[in-house]
Amino acid sequence: MALTALLLPAAYLLGSIPTAWLLARRRLGQDLRQLGDGNVGAENAARVLGRQAGIIVASVDVGKGLAAILLVRVAVWDDYFLPAALLCGGAAVIGHSWPVWLQGAGGRGAATAAGVLLGMTPFAALPAALPALAVLGLFRSATGCLAAFFIGTVGLAAGYAWLQGFGYSWADTGGALAMPALAAAIHFWRDWQNRRRI
Repeated sequence: MALTALLLPAAYLLGSIPTAWLLARRRLGQDLRQLGDGNVGAENAARVLGRQAGIIVASVDVGKGLAAILLVRVAVWDDYFLPAALLCGGAAVIGHSWPVWLQGAGGRGAATAAGVLLGMTPFAALPAALPALAVLGLFRSATGCLAAFFIGTVGLAAGYAWLQGFGYSWADTGGALAMPALAAAIHFWRDWQNRRRI
């Protein structure tokens, strides 16, 4: 766990790379926090810069979460992987949502949480993401997308017999649920803050 403590800042810094903000600054020379809904994430990047930019941002943000878990896989023994992955994955999501570079003004964390899930339980990640992608494509709703992502993950947890075929334990499955739950909590916290400001 001492090694995990050293990995936590690295995971946070990986997650805190402000992909959407950097892309908006490069393309428009403006601060994304002052554009659209002010959110520094893929949805607002797509709104302000176009769908292609949103896809780029979402892909990189997924990669941040995945990279944090790959770092844990390389550095931590199997017996300690799950707690280390949960801590470092959570740190990456928190880094995305409260990046030090932007004084805590980040995104909602769904894409980074998806990357963490991909790194922790890769065979669960794609099926869990499919309903979320369908909702996002049909309705362009981040709230609906996140809800569908969480529901998809819960569905896979309920299908534990299928997951067991890939060597996942109950602990793995329950741990994977923590990431969409964290992203959902951040999402609704951000929405509540926005409503307070109106």
